[in-house]
Amino acid sequence: MKASLFIALLASLLTAFQALLIFLRGSGICLNEGCRIVDSLTSVPPLAFNVMGFLFFQAIFWGLLLERKNPGVPLKTVKVLALAGMASEGVLVAFQIFITEAFCSYCLIVFSLILILNITLGFKQIASSVAVFAVVLLAFSSLQLKSAESAEGISLDRGTYGMWSAGQSGGPQLHLFFSSTCPHCENIIEILKNRKTCTVRFQPIDEIRSLDFPDLQVAPSYSAAANRSFLKSLGIEEIPVLVAKGSSGISILTGEQPIRVYLDQNCPAEPSSPGGTSLQTSSAGQRYLPHSEQDDTCSASADCPPLPPSTNSQK
Repeated sequence: MKASLFIALLASLLTAFQALLIFLRGSGICLNEGCRIVDSLTSVPPLAFNVMGFLFFQAIFWGLLLERKNPGVPLKTVKVLALAGMASEGVLVAFQIFITEAFCSYCLIVFSLILILNITLGFKQIASSVAVFAVVLLAFSSLQLKSAESAEGISLDRGTYGMWSAGQSGGPQLHLFFSSTCPHCENIIEILKNRKTCTVRFQPIDEIRSLDFPDLQVAPSYSAAANRSFLKSLGIEEIPVLVAKGSSGISILTGEQPIRVYLDQNCPAEPSSPGGTSLQTSSAGQRYLPHSEQDDTCSASADCPPLPPSTNSQK
């Protein structure tokens, strides 16, 4: 009983502290990029999740205190609540495995606390909680979950954070997929600041608060999840990615160096005679620039390490 009380109290303090951080500064404790990915794909705000978690653990804590004074009904209620917690964690863990394909470190800590709480409530509770978790996980995995939008049907406008328009210059229409932690993406954004012949739309795959780009027309809202879904539908797991729509079709480029080459040839700093770039054509009519051998990309599902000063300074 003492162990159960301690776990319930510890979990209450953790969720309360996380909720307070989110309320005060907009983000809580997170040890990896998975937290932001999971948060962006859920319809319930992280603050609400943590408030509900706090109330859940408080109900168990006070139920256990009542059990010490009036044994019987309070403990039965606590065990039912603990099983409900395992069921909800089964859904959340399955969501991370099959939908986001990224694990939230904070979510796993909360899951561990609920699991330990069930373990402290006895052997029957352990068997019941494992069974509930397994059934929910198996049921979730048996569903064929697909996005309602295919690669062709995804509207890139949903994921556009902001746009810089080149007006009537006639240059390609660009969509840059990037993340806030990718130094290669930062280099491409710096290059684009000096390219006034192409219209560019910025498609972040994570949540950003601002983007340093002159005269950027910021959209009222955007969906980072839509951008991740678009890349996933194409089988692309690295950034930066540039989707360019020009007179000769659609070009999809991955990596800093191929994008640099494309911009130099098609989006010069000053208008010039049209130049050509050797591109490979896919069976779908989309053009892919051959990827360079050097490491000039970041993972779309994890933070990217900083570049060495000599590399990061190249613009």
